[in-house]
Amino acid sequence: MLSDRDFQRIVREIDSVKNLDVVRFVEESSPWFRLLDRSIQRVVQILREAGVFHVFYGLRPLPLYGVPYIARDRIFAVKAGEGLDKVVEAFRGRGFEKVIGPRDSISLLDLQNNNMVMLLDSPRPLKWSDELAGRCLERMGLTILSPEDYALSLISGKAGTMEMELAAKVIYANMDGLDKTYLKRRASELSIGECLKTILEGVEAASRR
Repeated sequence: MLSDRDFQRIVREIDSVKNLDVVRFVEESSPWFRLLDRSIQRVVQILREAGVFHVFYGLRPLPLYGVPYIARDRIFAVKAGEGLDKVVEAFRGRGFEKVIGPRDSISLLDLQNNNMVMLLDSPRPLKWSDELAGRCLERMGLTILSPEDYALSLISGKAGTMEMELAAKVIYANMDGLDKTYLKRRASELSIGECLKTILEGVEAASRR
């Protein structure tokens, strides 16, 4: 669990970048890193042409939520009623090769850029719903979960200290526009209400100091 000192550090870190373009800040700090690299662009184009609803997922989208963080993962959660294998058909002849990956997911090797991309059948541990999909946002040409749902995805399931800290950063970075009523309701439904309460109280108390 996070301490008062942790929350104070989280607030300081986010306050230091609150008036910046965080994606640009991260990319300028690490010139080798591009959030929206060519492989990600190609996947988005293929999924959109195929009419597959999806969100850019994993830890790589964190800068889109105002959190400076660099992650190498390339993960998409797709809403595929007919299953992931049907979605993979859209990649045939487009320079991607299916490889063995973790259960309930499909990994694709972008042969043009030599990068791995993973497709999940939902933004696990969250499950697709009309409400979840309806709250998604568009940023930098990418579809992402709402800040509320993304934070909940981080602390649901087997969340450790890192996930708790990242969720706290997402919540604090988006505090001004946060739908707390929705956030608390969904946390209760996911049986993580106490965890969310600790985070909310922690960042609120730290921000008042």
